[in-house]
Amino acid sequence: MNKDITCFTLTDNDNIIGHITKECDRVKRTITIGINEINSTQGIRKILQNTDTDFILIYTKPYPINLGYKAIERMADYLMTDSAGMTYADHYIMKEDTRLPHPVIDYQKGSVRDDFDFGSLIMFRTDIFKKGAESLMAQMEYSFSGLYALRLAVSRIAEIIHIREFLYTEVEDDLRKSGEKQFDYVDPRNRNVQIEREEAFTYHLREIGAYLPQRNRLIDTEEGDFAYEASVIIPVRNRVKTIDDAIKSVLEQETDFKFNIIIIDNHSTDGTTECIEKYKDNEKVIHIVPERTDLGIGGCWNMGIDHPDCGRYAVQLDSDDLYSSPHTLQTIVDKFRAEKCAMVIGSYRMTNFSLETLPPGVIDHKEWTDENGHNNALRINGLGAPRAFYTPLLRKIRVPNTSYGEDYALGLAFSRNYKIGRIYDVVYLCRRWEGNSDAALSIEKINQNNAYKDSLRTLEINRRIGLAEKESEGFIAEQFEKWELCRKNHEALKDIRTKCFNIGGNNIKVQFNPARAVSTLAKLDKSSIEARPCFLCMKNKPEEQDSISIDAGMKFSIRINPYPILPGHLTISSEEHIPQTLADKMDMQLPGKVLQKVEDYFGRDYAIFYNGAKCGASAPDHFHFQAARKADIPFIAQWNEIFKSAVKNETVEMPNGDLCTGFSVNGYVCPIKVFISHSGDIDTELLGRYLDSLTSYHDEAEPRYNMFAWRDAEGKFITAYFPREEHRPSCYFAEGAEQIFVSPGALDMAGLIVTPREEDFVKITETDIKKIYKEVSSWKNHI
Repeated sequence: MNKDITCFTLTDNDNIIGHITKECDRVKRTITIGINEINSTQGIRKILQNTDTDFILIYTKPYPINLGYKAIERMADYLMTDSAGMTYADHYIMKEDTRLPHPVIDYQKGSVRDDFDFGSLIMFRTDIFKKGAESLMAQMEYSFSGLYALRLAVSRIAEIIHIREFLYTEVEDDLRKSGEKQFDYVDPRNRNVQIEREEAFTYHLREIGAYLPQRNRLIDTEEGDFAYEASVIIPVRNRVKTIDDAIKSVLEQETDFKFNIIIIDNHSTDGTTECIEKYKDNEKVIHIVPERTDLGIGGCWNMGIDHPDCGRYAVQLDSDDLYSSPHTLQTIVDKFRAEKCAMVIGSYRMTNFSLETLPPGVIDHKEWTDENGHNNALRINGLGAPRAFYTPLLRKIRVPNTSYGEDYALGLAFSRNYKIGRIYDVVYLCRRWEGNSDAALSIEKINQNNAYKDSLRTLEINRRIGLAEKESEGFIAEQFEKWELCRKNHEALKDIRTKCFNIGGNNIKVQFNPARAVSTLAKLDKSSIEARPCFLCMKNKPEEQDSISIDAGMKFSIRINPYPILPGHLTISSEEHIPQTLADKMDMQLPGKVLQKVEDYFGRDYAIFYNGAKCGASAPDHFHFQAARKADIPFIAQWNEIFKSAVKNETVEMPNGDLCTGFSVNGYVCPIKVFISHSGDIDTELLGRYLDSLTSYHDEAEPRYNMFAWRDAEGKFITAYFPREEHRPSCYFAEGAEQIFVSPGALDMAGLIVTPREEDFVKITETDIKKIYKEVSSWKNHI
């Protein structure tokens, strides 16, 4: 099959373009894309706009390339299978006039580093490229990370295939040694790039279900009986030139606790053993020579932490390095005590053997945040130094018996569940010299190391997938275990009575739920509200009720609703006692941000909803949302059918490059205004015009409406506004047989009418339901 190719290059150099088109007659067009454009979202859009062929070839260097025989055709061959999305290949590099083989490694689930080596020539199937590009619409407008985000998107829907054939020769433009390149990601000059990359990667984790919300699990700093509070662990082999300095660096530490040094001498042959033996009379120095001869650095660490005199905290010091002052150990232990974290990571300064600073200088990993550091850890190549661990937990997790990446594996494992403490002051000196094991590695060794770390990431991602959802189930289960009222009310939902009506093709359910009488019959006049304590304020919550604190631009508390309408019913209330008004917070984009946080903790099965102060809110004096599973909300469950009646009103491009489209939905039992985007934002001008078109009421801070927000199966962000006229229908205030106690909130408007009295549940008719919707809805702008 002879499928055509569009090629994109960073330069309009005639030699490069001519060579590519000469070598492959299937390349129908060669288009120049700027060196700064190729990594931007705009660049991805430009590629799509200029492609009408089956394949896209991108050459990512501005230098001449020498294609091997039928190289481009070979890359296209690998894209002919249904599962393939992108290909890359082994190649040669020209380095100082010498052609050297440059094999690359296989792509796996954990190959999420932004510096993964694909070589300079990559090819995509255009249909897969287009699907991947669509996911960028839901993300920020990238200046540096468009191609990275696209590659992650492609990996979610298709295979990224490594061709183990040397297909071309490229010019090597970075002649630095491996030891000099490895710190590029923490160079302050690259900070803006790394912020974007973290954003793109975090989006990827959410898409594959591996994102974890903030980790707050703490340790008990008093647990266990330890003769020493801290032990410095030093694995060493053949470091006679540096080991004495390292030992002295520890012995000079000034602390308010007992500590020791455990040195695991892994069969040194250069005089290192004799150097350590000089300290045999010092009770702080424990010298271990293993019987085994198959131990890597990780295996030596395991021997150290298993020693009976290992302290409560095990602290790293490499045999090449030094602590920066006599206060390092105290600073680390103080961090454990203050934050009760399971692992502490410090900051270090790169130096030569004379302790003179080397570029990039201080490595402090300030990209780490408590909210997202544990997620971003999967993207970057290291977490910092020195590393210190809570010994009881480290003994359970164990250290991989390797001499590369063992520290990184521990960082991933600890951060999966536990809070990590960070020290941003320099407490460690990392000495670089020709004897460092990573100073100048061969391409084979670099590939081996990178493949191993990618495998660690693959393992960790697989362990994290679904973990947040399991934790949310655990949160709810724990609430049921210790809060009898909540458990009984939620269990009662299993036996709740419902009946269904089909009104104009819409499925409307009526639920008999006596537990909701407290809300349906609530007095909502000003004096009644002021007379009762606010049940959404943290200080008034029941002692049994747990809370998850989230930051969506303002602080909220997620709690289980003890009087549920649906299973897993949540309340998301502001931590500040402010009125129930959403319209004045448009610029904060709260529906999208709050939904994202709920999804982070409880999975993508949830939608959030909002009851205006005069539209069903039982706490009109306290700002809050609620959440329930999409499948349990009739309106959302039948959304695809309802949307067929939608009339498109207007589409605008938002500042983030995303499109926001407004629709009027006319095929439902009441009017609905819908806004659809990808990013989770709503255009504020579009929304503002809609809200301004609704009826305003004296002494009310916003128009009357209910609102739902959710993501559909394709990831589109949907907000639906149900405009309201009356708070309660006339039947609520009727007397005798005409009275039906229904006080519609968001869920009622969405097709789940709640009746707390059995007599109302039994007698309500289709005519009653139509009248209720007609009276409480606003038909002002209905077409």
